[in-house]
Amino acid sequence: MRLHLIIPVVNERENLVQLLPYLAGELAGRGTITVADGGSTDGTAEMLDALTKQDVQYLRCSKRGRAPQMNEAAALQPERYDVLYFMHADTRPPHGFYDDIKRSVDEGYPVGCYRFRFDSDSPLLAINAFFTRIPRALSCRGGDQSLFLTSAAWRELGGFDGSMQIMEDYDIIERIWAREIPFRVIPRSITVSARKYRANSWLRVQLANWKVFRMYKAGAPEQEMISLYRRRLRPW
Repeated sequence: MRLHLIIPVVNERENLVQLLPYLAGELAGRGTITVADGGSTDGTAEMLDALTKQDVQYLRCSKRGRAPQMNEAAALQPERYDVLYFMHADTRPPHGFYDDIKRSVDEGYPVGCYRFRFDSDSPLLAINAFFTRIPRALSCRGGDQSLFLTSAAWRELGGFDGSMQIMEDYDIIERIWAREIPFRVIPRSITVSARKYRANSWLRVQLANWKVFRMYKAGAPEQEMISLYRRRLRPW
């Protein structure tokens, strides 16, 4: 199985310095990592030039936004890869993630994700993490859990909705479920940064997330959802 691991970024140099060597070591020549940059100004490109890892490539994307960045990276030599794996720069999949994904595909699950846990001892965040093991709970299926898709499933779905600037992860999950594509929540956890909660508070983030999720389900304009996030949460 040849894996294409795609990380959409804007100014994530600090996380990438730690993450990329780990990911390259885990892949061990069985895939490629693409850092899909939406216009970083923190030296991300220069850092990657110095990294000189054979399995890591840098893509300066033509458009900013997680969905268009991920789609653009996925379009790079698609015939080379059996599975696409999308993850965020402030997460870390568990040791052996390649084998987890291969096993899932071999067992008939062309699409799936991980549960998650936070890099925090907060009991409240532990409660959040617990609910990510529920397979059909859309509100617990955010992009932080990462997402793998076989090339065939990716083509069937047509990728992420490249017009979306927010909630693209929920949109693609809904389309996966609507097509009844077998979906696995791998019973292991990806580690997610709690930086959003440290910059704000558990309650502030929960209320903002729940409000935006309800707006999404009600069909609210994207700009209204983005504006609400910016009003209610401090940058993290």
